[in-house]
Amino acid sequence: MTKVYKKEQFDLEWENLLSPNANDSFFLAFIRRSLKQFHLDQAYTEAHIISEVYLRGVEALQKGKTIKSFLGWVRGVAYNYIRELSREKSKLLQLEDHHLNKEEKAKEVGKNLTEIQDEELLSKLELVSEAFKNLTPEEQMLLIYKVIEDWSWQEIQGLEEFQDFTLAALRKRKERIVKKLHQSYHSLEGVS
Repeated sequence: MTKVYKKEQFDLEWENLLSPNANDSFFLAFIRRSLKQFHLDQAYTEAHIISEVYLRGVEALQKGKTIKSFLGWVRGVAYNYIRELSREKSKLLQLEDHHLNKEEKAKEVGKNLTEIQDEELLSKLELVSEAFKNLTPEEQMLLIYKVIEDWSWQEIQGLEEFQDFTLAALRKRKERIVKKLHQSYHSLEGVS
């Protein structure tokens, strides 16, 4: 018969797992190996992973979930958490690359603006820039991804901040943002 763990039993098993004379030191080796496998060994320690696994265990028990195989559950949660960290790191690296490319493009646009001789065109570009600053950061990012970067709607929907939107909702959202940008531009044009 399988053993179902409660909080007190979970804590006892946890103490045994982490005690200095534990025969289950394979758990620490498993974490080290997994961190190296996902190239996270420089960014995270075993202690970080262990504390998160413990917190997830306590949360799971508080929510009424049953843990039938302590060692299997702990290993599975540790591995899944390390995979989550790896995905987050990948997303961060993609965002860093994207922002570096965006900065390079902004510098290029800035150079081109200084080369523009037509004062009327330059003032209109400045108004567009000001109107763009009036958008929320999320609205700005959606326009950057779709209009400037020319991403597909599926690529945009794959980003964490837009996962809750359907493709139709994203398209409609872009329409509203463009309309808002247009109105902001004309209100600024009336002021200047």
